[in-house]
Amino acid sequence: MKLYRIIFIFIIFISCSSSRNFDNFYNQHKNDNNVSSFQVPGYLKNLVKNASPEINTLFKNVNDFKTISFTDCTAAQSEQINQEINKITNNYTDILRKNTETKKVLISAKEKGDRIKELIIHNNSNNNHTILFLKGDFDPNRIKQLSDSNELGNLNLNH
Repeated sequence: MKLYRIIFIFIIFISCSSSRNFDNFYNQHKNDNNVSSFQVPGYLKNLVKNASPEINTLFKNVNDFKTISFTDCTAAQSEQINQEINKITNNYTDILRKNTETKKVLISAKEKGDRIKELIIHNNSNNNHTILFLKGDFDPNRIKQLSDSNELGNLNLNH
């Protein structure tokens, strides 16, 4: 009986601990200074999808869309953001990781079977960060094409 109680407490502890995921990151930072954030709620996504065939094509496989931008970060803030995104993407597959002196680009995907279910795109340049999160059902070949042509890596969403 004592063993079951210990196991039960351990399970509760694990389920209540703050797991690192993009939703936690987004909610933790969306009210920070020098931050712009944007989230497309489900009802708005359905309205936008019906606006035109082009928009429907763009959003047809997206279930969740969030973006958050940090501007004028200190070196310490910038390093913290990089560490947090690296923790979040620890269980993701890096599609692209390109680091130069002035810019870092990360495109990471979470896969299920032969489909991509989540994408995180992080652009860091001059202590400014733009992070895009997409959840849905994506064709890995299409994502690879967009990555190879730098369309994902150069994505810059100004709010």
